[in-house]
Amino acid sequence: MTRADIFGGVLLAAGFGAVLWEASSFQYGTEFAPGPGFTPVWYSVIGIVLSLSIAGLAWRAVRQSPQRESDSDDRLDAAGLLRVGAALAGMAAMLLVTSLVGLLPALLAFLLYLTLVVQRLPILPATGASLATVVFIYFVFVHFLGVPVPTGPLGF
Repeated sequence: MTRADIFGGVLLAAGFGAVLWEASSFQYGTEFAPGPGFTPVWYSVIGIVLSLSIAGLAWRAVRQSPQRESDSDDRLDAAGLLRVGAALAGMAAMLLVTSLVGLLPALLAFLLYLTLVVQRLPILPATGASLATVVFIYFVFVHFLGVPVPTGPLGF
């Protein structure tokens, strides 16, 4: 584990803390069933515990390991930062075009971009995983659960 794991664990714990803060405003439960605040509260608590565990284990590993002059794990990699930026730009583009073409086509385009361009996976597994994800989301959320999603001119 590296110093980046310490920072990542603390950052995730802060994010889960923000979710916990917001979820505490929801009704936790009713007399006979959990309310809308039940799941986000417990996911946040579990996330905080796991994130702080990662940070603590990394802190202990960094403190116990001898100092090295050239620790390549702690350096920022320009190619890695470019890939993260490309993924975030793709997500922003997906959010912008969702209202124009619908959620499912926008999500498919984003997943294809993410797997083919950003991660550079072979075309067959990338296309298969992207299509399977969109089909899964359609059947679970749209078809079975009836969740309304933005639709485009083609009706999906």
